[in-house]
Amino acid sequence: MRVPLKAENGKIRLGVHDGSFHPDDVLCAALLMHLYGKDAVVITRTRDREKLKKQDYVLDVGEEDLVTQERVCLDHHQKDSLVRPNGVKAAACGKLADLVFRDEEDKLKLLREVFLDAVEAEDNGQDLGLAPHPFSFVDAMNLTWREDPARGDGQFDLAARMALTVLERLLETAEARLEAERQVLAALEDRGEDASLLILDKPYPWKETVIAFNAAHPERKAILAVTPDSLGRWRVQTVPVGKGTFRSEKDLPAEWAGLREEALEAACGIRGAVFCHTARFLAVFTTREAALAAARKALETRE
Repeated sequence: MRVPLKAENGKIRLGVHDGSFHPDDVLCAALLMHLYGKDAVVITRTRDREKLKKQDYVLDVGEEDLVTQERVCLDHHQKDSLVRPNGVKAAACGKLADLVFRDEEDKLKLLREVFLDAVEAEDNGQDLGLAPHPFSFVDAMNLTWREDPARGDGQFDLAARMALTVLERLLETAEARLEAERQVLAALEDRGEDASLLILDKPYPWKETVIAFNAAHPERKAILAVTPDSLGRWRVQTVPVGKGTFRSEKDLPAEWAGLREEALEAACGIRGAVFCHTARFLAVFTTREAALAAARKALETRE
């Protein structure tokens, strides 16, 4: 099975339904634009079965799932269409994503969490309490009753190109998040003498990864994290005991709380202090060395 299919003469033919469009069919177009290039996808919006037979991809229309070397047909309006283990009924864009990212399991899982589950559930009329997805703008791109129906295809194309911009940004952030997770796990495994201290050389998002690691390895918990920030300073942060809480494995010293610059330097005995949050989960320093010294001092402090 080869997906994406080979484009003939640099073009790929996509068939979707006509009439009002939704995030599902627009995302199908955006995914193909991502694969082939935004000007390589020739879109036919129709329900005419003879016209659909001439398309390379037939998505969100046709009432069949068929994947061959020559054609891909994916729909969800037929009886007994796929229902995912989490109860979400699959839609065409999700089925296409399953094929496109079939060799990138971690990325696909993350995309499902960020938007695919929500788009699929919405298109199938399921109210599963999922967070809003970033493609809700698509509905506003449909024609109003006052506009010429002949403009519908142009509006669909505009919506697909807008969705492509959002999709490619989401793919970039997903790749960055997955790379951050790999780097954070490597740093957790590579801790030396400061076993309770996680040291990162870049401002990776780390909390969810560390919380999960601590839960799985209670005997090797990371207590504090030292990381650079986007302003070139260095942070000492406490590790939450769980997701969605500010309660920490260990708070920063009480005598640091709410202090800034000279006052914080006097309290901790370390030059280069910037401030410590009153809630004692964050302190900022001008250099890596100062942050490391502060983190080690904080670990030694008993309350």
